[in-house]
Amino acid sequence: MFDIIGDVHGKADSLKVLLEKLGYTRTDGYYSHPERKAIFTGDFINRGKKVRQTLKIVSRMVNHKAAYAVMGNHEYNLICYHTKSYGRGYLKKHNSSNRSLFYYTTKAFAGRPEELEKYLEWMKTLPLFLEFEHFRVVHACWDKNLVKFVKNTLPGNRITESFLHNSAREGTIENDVVSVLLTGVEIKVNKPVSLVNSLGNAVDSLRIKWWMRPDGQSLSGVAFGEYGISPDRLLKKGEKNRFLPYPQDKKPVFIGHYCLRERPGLQAANLCCVDYCCYRGGLLAAYRMNGETALNPENLVFV
Repeated sequence: MFDIIGDVHGKADSLKVLLEKLGYTRTDGYYSHPERKAIFTGDFINRGKKVRQTLKIVSRMVNHKAAYAVMGNHEYNLICYHTKSYGRGYLKKHNSSNRSLFYYTTKAFAGRPEELEKYLEWMKTLPLFLEFEHFRVVHACWDKNLVKFVKNTLPGNRITESFLHNSAREGTIENDVVSVLLTGVEIKVNKPVSLVNSLGNAVDSLRIKWWMRPDGQSLSGVAFGEYGISPDRLLKKGEKNRFLPYPQDKKPVFIGHYCLRERPGLQAANLCCVDYCCYRGGLLAAYRMNGETALNPENLVFV
């Protein structure tokens, strides 16, 4: 039996409360449960102020086999931010935007470069997805073709040095893997449609419910998250091609990443999002998975 826990983003205090609510106790320096294991959907860092504490909790649970974890886009981006490219600079630019993104993580490890390096090496061991007998876990999107590529090329579904460098180059399949599995699918929406995201910023791309069948759907019907869309319209042919319908007869898949504001996180009978935007005043969530094929909203736990 498993508890799939959503994106923590440095909110260590909330994580402790959730683990205790789920029946986990801290013994010998790490949390564990006598009958269950936790599975983290990634994104342990950034946003919140207690990044070190969060990484300590999660990594110790994973290292002591009390939990599993997959890589989130924030871990991937931090790895790239600290990895020198084969040319000049780093795989992720050290510009003002990225310095702002990593502010709390950088601050947490100020004066602790060896500790940061230790956690970066640990993050590199996180698989891009996990698949169990009764369910699957990935940070943002399950693309069967990209999953197959990973299974065939990456031992344990974990990144290698060559994969990492190739993934930072647009147009490579490695870049497709991290872009889709770790950040999901978006469609570009051109004028005259106006898009405004949940922060009130004008954007030109729409995060979509990639698992849906797009025929007959409108932009608002497939938007994953809070958007202002004006005027709304039906999807165009090219936009429909971006979807990756997830059949109802496939085993349940759990995702994080999407910062939901409304409950429940069940998007379908076999698809559940467990990210409820805890770093923006939302909730930290877990789904208690007991091997069922049809997910139950009553199995969601929040703090």
